[in-house]
Amino acid sequence: MKNLITKLNLPEDQPIEANLVSKAIEDAQSRIEGMNFDLRKHVLEYDDVINKHRDVVYKKRKELLGKTDEKQIKSFILEIFEKSGLKEQDYEKKEKELGKENMVNIARTLYFRVLDMLWVGHLDNMEHLKDSVRLRAYGQRDPLVEYKKEGHKMFKKLLNDLEKTVAFSIMNAKLGPAPGAPAKRYVPQAQKKVGRNDPCPCGSKKKYKKCCMNK
Repeated sequence: MKNLITKLNLPEDQPIEANLVSKAIEDAQSRIEGMNFDLRKHVLEYDDVINKHRDVVYKKRKELLGKTDEKQIKSFILEIFEKSGLKEQDYEKKEKELGKENMVNIARTLYFRVLDMLWVGHLDNMEHLKDSVRLRAYGQRDPLVEYKKEGHKMFKKLLNDLEKTVAFSIMNAKLGPAPGAPAKRYVPQAQKKVGRNDPCPCGSKKKYKKCCMNK
């Protein structure tokens, strides 16, 4: 259109009223509106992929939240153990070490903590994936199809990592000292006599009478 105006040598201040020009402008506007619509549509389609993943993650959270008694939680965790290659005997051994109530509380806490950690990481990975698949359009591949395909693989890995991480985190869990528990003090053996003014055997560099003698 610019070339046409130049050839006709039209003055710059002359209104352009030709039907051909008006139609060209309308076509350009239609194309732009169509491009914007496609862009919005693609954004929603990308969001739909994440929403499907989010629904599964929330369902997994609700599944454990809905289990209130010890037997239900134990059954839930045992299923995770089996999928991760561990056996019921492994669970029983750890339960004996930690105690039934502690085992249940630790299992619940670790499950939610691991799930949240993996989900946050997955969201970051999906955002990076969205940026990378756009370049695949140059190779005649649909970016949205590539996003769905790669995203599905990543989400399957998340679910697999969830079960394994939870199972082995429970197996490695240990109980710390109870809050406010008194520190162990040195108790001299009966056969060893320590004088009042001798250095305290606990290693504090104080005299015995001013350290562990009266404790």
